[in-house]
Amino acid sequence: MGRNQRIGLLAAAVVIVVIAVVLIGSGGGDKTKTASGPQTVTVVNGKPEGGVKTLTYKKGDTVDLTVKSDTADEIHIHGYDFHKDVEKGGSVHFSFPAKIDGKFVVELEDAGEEIASLQVEP
Repeated sequence: MGRNQRIGLLAAAVVIVVIAVVLIGSGGGDKTKTASGPQTVTVVNGKPEGGVKTLTYKKGDTVDLTVKSDTADEIHIHGYDFHKDVEKGGSVHFSFPAKIDGKFVVELEDAGEEIASLQVEP
């Protein structure tokens, strides 16, 4: 094998490693979900089904969130200070402009249980 062939193979190997690192890094398996439309959080036995998820919106977008719950409680979106009561087996819907950037807790207020994290990016 000539020198140019070895350099070509080495360059190809480097490209493959870089692509693999980028793909692995972007699929980190966290529970962050970039939201661009309606999102639903389901509460089962007073806990968020699948764990607490981060719902990410861009500032200026419309937050469109439905909470379905098998537990009666008040849903509170901290920071924006929105409150709505949800009945056992019912659902509530929030729709509002994402005007404040930051990270905000969405909580079953009486139970003190975080059910989602709302992140608004500038």
